[in-house]
Amino acid sequence: MRLATLRRGGRDGTLVAVSRDGARVAPVAGYATLQAALDDWDAAQPALDAAAQAAESGEGVQPDDFAAPLPRAWQWLDGSAFANHGALMQLAFGHAPIETDLPLMYQGMSHEFIAPTADVPLPSEADGIDFEGEIAVVTGDLPMGATAEQAAGQIRLVMLVNDVSLRGLIPAELGKGFGFFQSKPSSAFSPVCVTPDELGAAWAGNRLHHPLLVSFNEQLFGKANAGVDMTFDFATLVAHAAKTRPLGAGAIIGSGTVSNKDSDGSPGRPVADGGLGYSCIAEIRMIET
Repeated sequence: MRLATLRRGGRDGTLVAVSRDGARVAPVAGYATLQAALDDWDAAQPALDAAAQAAESGEGVQPDDFAAPLPRAWQWLDGSAFANHGALMQLAFGHAPIETDLPLMYQGMSHEFIAPTADVPLPSEADGIDFEGEIAVVTGDLPMGATAEQAAGQIRLVMLVNDVSLRGLIPAELGKGFGFFQSKPSSAFSPVCVTPDELGAAWAGNRLHHPLLVSFNEQLFGKANAGVDMTFDFATLVAHAAKTRPLGAGAIIGSGTVSNKDSDGSPGRPVADGGLGYSCIAEIRMIET
């Protein structure tokens, strides 16, 4: 099924099911918000299914009507599961390779997310504004120390995310040894999130095997496949997040910037040159350098 939140009904919006063509919606009886449905996921299934059917002939909507699926969340934990992106960023910022066989992850701002068609307010272009196209999953409840198998069973929803980054602030923050903070402001999410079964064969091995289309100034900028070159699948990322803490229903786990190597093993070529392009500006700038 396809779920979304409309920008009405208060701070957390109004939960709706979305038609397959994305043009119509229907409310979910008994569940005003997506967080409420996630908290009561199994019991909410009949109401969600009924709303999904009703949405096919439901109320018409426009893109600007949508908030982020979760306008705010208990946790937003972003990984870095694409080694090609990590290698390029290490070169860009002059960092030594990170020697680890564990996922990289940071905890980002989650009390307010940006609506999919809203402007992204930021202090200054001098901070090096960049976008990062990613895939994200929303989890159910998980205990501390959950296994990857348990994590896979609690992946409730899949969505897209633009992890906004301020490249000019990153080196100084990482140099302090305390990680991202000011360099990672609020993120923006796709208008619709979907259950994994909605993705069919594209959801396999706890990865989304599909190109992530990224546009920059209305031109195709990237089409890297989110299921290729992903070192850690989502079950592994979720289990990593739960190693020392439980995860509450509605936790969001990101893949990190989707990034593919070229067929010849190089870090990638622009779309205009026949390559798969990029999911952030910093990658092409590093390659140009």
